[in-house]
Amino acid sequence: MKHHLPPLDSLKAFEAAARMLSFTKAADELCVSKGAVSYQVKKLEQHLQQTLFKRTTRQILLTDAGQLLYQATQAWFAQLQQEFNQLSHNRNLTIAVTTYTAVRWLSPLLANYSSAFPDQQIVLQHTVNHPGFDTAGVDLTIRWQHAEEASDQFIHAPLYPVVSPQLLAKLPNSHLGQGYLSSPNWQHITLLGEAREEDIWQAWNQGPCLNPRRIIEDANVRVQAAIDGQGIILADQLMQAELENGSLVSLSDHQLTGVGYGIHYHTPQAKELSRWLIP
Repeated sequence: MKHHLPPLDSLKAFEAAARMLSFTKAADELCVSKGAVSYQVKKLEQHLQQTLFKRTTRQILLTDAGQLLYQATQAWFAQLQQEFNQLSHNRNLTIAVTTYTAVRWLSPLLANYSSAFPDQQIVLQHTVNHPGFDTAGVDLTIRWQHAEEASDQFIHAPLYPVVSPQLLAKLPNSHLGQGYLSSPNWQHITLLGEAREEDIWQAWNQGPCLNPRRIIEDANVRVQAAIDGQGIILADQLMQAELENGSLVSLSDHQLTGVGYGIHYHTPQAKELSRWLIP
């Protein structure tokens, strides 16, 4: 439907000038020149064929027509702002995160957010570690990384080896020290991990380790493999439940530090959501 409304720029300039009774202050707020505000107001007056301001050398005042239009524009802008806020709030929020992080950390926190905003739809996208991962359409990304890599927020999650009680009974001893994986007594022990350019086990050992590896890309499956006694796994704070129930036990006090979870915001909505996810 064709409309005959004045340009939005003219209405914005008028509303700001009427609210502050100053072209100069309105220009500062709108980040334009005083002349630009005056020009937009004149365009509006021509469109309405009404004088909206009484201009003197020191101040401007609203005419009766100007007062009526000011009240109307305030109501319009307030309603528009409310509608935009509602549309923005109702838009799906997409979080790119692994299933491991989603299940063990994110899900309980999202429950609190959803209770506060029941109309907000959350979409979890689990391709964050895929080679072709793209942030297009993603509001917030949570991924494992080193602390020095860029992120909006970072949660430290040191890594340390854990093992099932069954496998522990078969190991050379109950403690795995730094550098032990290079020794003959430990070289036959299977290390569970994922395919990465960086050898995380070698970084933890701080030296070469030729142990057999079992690559299991899904971290949840990797944890279960460790529980089943298939090998040693590097754990972080998200495996606390397994340590508490005894299905996995810590094998060393030595930790790989400087690693954890990077939080990346891609939209303003993500920053609002982050306040519910990160203490």
